[in-house]
Amino acid sequence: MERKEVTSLFSEVEKSVISWAKAHRSELIIGGIFGFSLTTAYLIFSKKHFKLAKPLKPLEPGLNMERYIFEIPTDSGIKEAVVETSGECYGVTLDGKYIGSMWRDENLGLQWDTLDEELAPHIWDIASKLSEAFSRQGYPSLLKGAYPEIESTQWKSSETLEVVISKETDMEVFTTFLKDEVLNLVDFEEHLDLIVKKADDPYFVIIGIN
Repeated sequence: MERKEVTSLFSEVEKSVISWAKAHRSELIIGGIFGFSLTTAYLIFSKKHFKLAKPLKPLEPGLNMERYIFEIPTDSGIKEAVVETSGECYGVTLDGKYIGSMWRDENLGLQWDTLDEELAPHIWDIASKLSEAFSRQGYPSLLKGAYPEIESTQWKSSETLEVVISKETDMEVFTTFLKDEVLNLVDFEEHLDLIVKKADDPYFVIIGIN
């Protein structure tokens, strides 16, 4: 087919398309509006129900997992809460039992939310602890979460925190490692002394922060 014939053919096709579009303009407008409405409705529905897609099972531990250990009040006394996260969702274990997950909901102004009935009564206590986790007062929760060798912590003064490690832990190895790494967990400027020791052992090591 010669070039002139090809050009003429394309011209005829173009005219036909334009003519059809003019004749069906109203249908095209209605179709466009309908398609836009469907897309908008889908986006609104997806955002509204986004939280339903949050994981409702324990998060798998990983290299990027952040872990906090708090003590919170419950109807049956003070209990230990372990909070783990590798993203926006926080898995909560209370007194050794996984009770659900929580997250900041954009539809609620970034307030904490959960779909788990067992977790719901404790969500504000845990949220309060999380909010101060990177302060000096909340530092024990970070230490206990990061180092399983730590059995307990106790404030001796506003600037002194006693850290008790397990009897099986090598004191020299642990304190050397802690001195090198502990500043990575610090996000406050106040001074703090860590007194690292084992239970029922007079020997201790002081690690100064800031």
